[in-house]
Amino acid sequence: MTRTSRGLLRHRADLSAVAFVGGVFAAQLGLFLAVDRGWLAALGVAALLPLQSVAIACVHNHHHQPVFTAAWANRLYEVVLFLETGLPPFLLTLHHNLGHHRTYLTPSADTLRWRRPDGQPMRFGEYLWVNFADVYRHTATLGRRHPAVRRKFRIMLAPSLLALGVLAAARPGRAVLVYLLPMVLTVLNVIRVGWEHHAGLDAHDHLTASRNRAGHLYNRLTFNSGYHTAHHLRPGLHWSQLPRFHQEIGDRIPAPLVDG
Repeated sequence: MTRTSRGLLRHRADLSAVAFVGGVFAAQLGLFLAVDRGWLAALGVAALLPLQSVAIACVHNHHHQPVFTAAWANRLYEVVLFLETGLPPFLLTLHHNLGHHRTYLTPSADTLRWRRPDGQPMRFGEYLWVNFADVYRHTATLGRRHPAVRRKFRIMLAPSLLALGVLAAARPGRAVLVYLLPMVLTVLNVIRVGWEHHAGLDAHDHLTASRNRAGHLYNRLTFNSGYHTAHHLRPGLHWSQLPRFHQEIGDRIPAPLVDG
């Protein structure tokens, strides 16, 4: 069992995610404050990008199962994750939880859609551009349907942008390099992962609509992001419990959709 009954963490397993996010935050701050040479900072930013891709998994898991028992700690964690991924607090709640999870079996209407409205599949470049351009439009549309979540999103957007604004005011060029540019690339990577998980698949059944990566090392490094069918079947299940559930349903998932 990973569940905790007392303390700040809801699940003991999330200690590793919090430590990881804290490490990425410290590395970014170090590149922002302590590295004077621009070319050296750029190399550091490039080296950090794969780790920020893993931070996507952390923000994703957090929006399905909040890490902390205290609301203030969750909000602070979300602002830190925003600086690492470009995804503000409650954006994924709207766009992903209330959007993608409810619409991914209709690929032309999904918030990460890989089919055009006429049903024809998109090319990869078109998919990236269309979904990147529509991130906030879809979020706004879903916000109108879920005003309580929209209110939380708007409230938390202010401190998130304030934190970014303070960094930009202190060192504008370095803020662009260390924070803004990686945010754009990381959001594009979020969208790319959606393509990897779902594009071109039979969307009539949860068991045939997702690709999975079941390798132990991959899932250790990505907080079990590879068990995607299990996640879609039980999106409220904590990420640490996905391997067991994947084993339970594994013989029902077509073999070509499970790598490793």
